[in-house]
Amino acid sequence: MSKILKWGVLSALALALAIKLSLWWSVRTAMDDAIKQLPPFMNMSYGGITSSLDGRVGLEDLRLQFPTLGDALQVKHAELKFNGLRELLSFRERMAEGKFPEQMAIRFLGITLDVHGALMQQLYNVPIERSAFTAMSEVACGPVRFIGTSELLDMGYRTLETDAEFSYLFQPGAQKLSLSLMSDTREMGAVRLTMSLANLPEKPEGLQVTPPRLSSLVLELNDNQYQRKVQQYCANKLGQSVGDYRQTAVAQFDAALRGQGIALGQPLLDAYARYLEEPRSLRIEVWPTEGLEWDGLQFFEARDVVAMLRPAVLVNQEVVQPIEFTWGDLGARKEPDALEKVSVVDDNPQLPRASPQYEFVKVSDLPSYAGKRLQFITFDGTYYQGVLHKVENGRAYLSVQFGPGSAEMFLRLEKIDKVRVRF
Repeated sequence: MSKILKWGVLSALALALAIKLSLWWSVRTAMDDAIKQLPPFMNMSYGGITSSLDGRVGLEDLRLQFPTLGDALQVKHAELKFNGLRELLSFRERMAEGKFPEQMAIRFLGITLDVHGALMQQLYNVPIERSAFTAMSEVACGPVRFIGTSELLDMGYRTLETDAEFSYLFQPGAQKLSLSLMSDTREMGAVRLTMSLANLPEKPEGLQVTPPRLSSLVLELNDNQYQRKVQQYCANKLGQSVGDYRQTAVAQFDAALRGQGIALGQPLLDAYARYLEEPRSLRIEVWPTEGLEWDGLQFFEARDVVAMLRPAVLVNQEVVQPIEFTWGDLGARKEPDALEKVSVVDDNPQLPRASPQYEFVKVSDLPSYAGKRLQFITFDGTYYQGVLHKVENGRAYLSVQFGPGSAEMFLRLEKIDKVRVRF
């Protein structure tokens, strides 16, 4: 019995050693191939390879040099993480079969960039197109509207060091994909972005046939030391106190969004002012209704957009209510195609309005609109837009756009709350 136990232990140790050597050799081979193929655009070197039986493989002291830019990026430790050895082996099998892997995480510790380097200049100094998503990054800072590397240097930043992790979980049976991206930059703050996709096929080629649907999106900003430094820096530039500058920053944020056709309600602007005063935590959640078409949001009234996006905002762990906005400065908004022009009702009489292009129609009158492009909102808040083919047996049959193609579907008439048609 003791001999069987002894040989069993030795066999297990031998198997573990073989697996570690196999992992080490796989990483070594992949890195050697990459090092040969990357030049002349990039040179790569590393100090060592790590592996463990709990599903981790990594590199120590990774260095990426960019000869054309004269700059380099350094990473103290980079690793692939799996929930155990079985998941790691499953990852290799599914990749070989051309399927999405079920689980994976990539972690980087000590990503280091010089603020004065070419890479940072590419990140911060290249002009970006203004949109609703860049409004929070715009500043009132004299002639400066976006912080660049010169401003970062003036604020005392010399080298940025960041820890980051990207995690990925795919559930084939439920066709659900969960993504998470976290980063923590020294003397700046922490960012976390999580996203959930539904209706994801097992293989990439299935994406064109059945595009996935965004089911949730959550953005978190924590311990925003960078925001504090920006306020102090720009207040000095404008000759204001930090308290007065916060009012200037809120006005700038409001103006940036209005330039994109969005006028936030006062409770949201007040919450943003509280966040600037104490930028500890900002959390923004979006839980879109099923069937929502992102390209069609500008065609709906603001309150309907809020109902379809189902957003939530928390400032320093306090829920902001109500969440509301109006369409403002319509002339600055991107004009839709001629067949899809639509105005929205603006509750603020001081803001300009456009002539109505769409009108509501009765559900009972749908048969007379066959062949027309309609917009539907069901009683549960789901949004659909498509061409109506016919109304038959209590159902409306229509063709809706899905990615590059279209699909046929039907809606039960008793489930339809609102219908719009262009006149």
